[in-house]
Amino acid sequence: MRTSSLVTISLPPEMVAESEKLAKKQHMTRSELLRMALRRYFEEMMTEEAIRIADEEFRLGKLKVLPKGGLAALMKKNSRK
Repeated sequence: MRTSSLVTISLPPEMVAESEKLAKKQHMTRSELLRMALRRYFEEMMTEEAIRIADEEFRLGKLKVLPKGGLAALMKKNSRK
């Protein structure tokens, strides 16, 4: 059984050629390259949204700030879960 879905997209010929060159250089398939690019795009969008929310909370005076060393402690606490 397939664990992924087949998606068809249209790309300009130059973009196809560039993606094929880059995939070959990176020793991956074109599909792997495009999946990686899409994952990075999703991460970038989530980061931009987090920054937008933080900016809005700062503007409203609701931004919570971790104390010095607080991030490491928070990460350590969450890694035990």
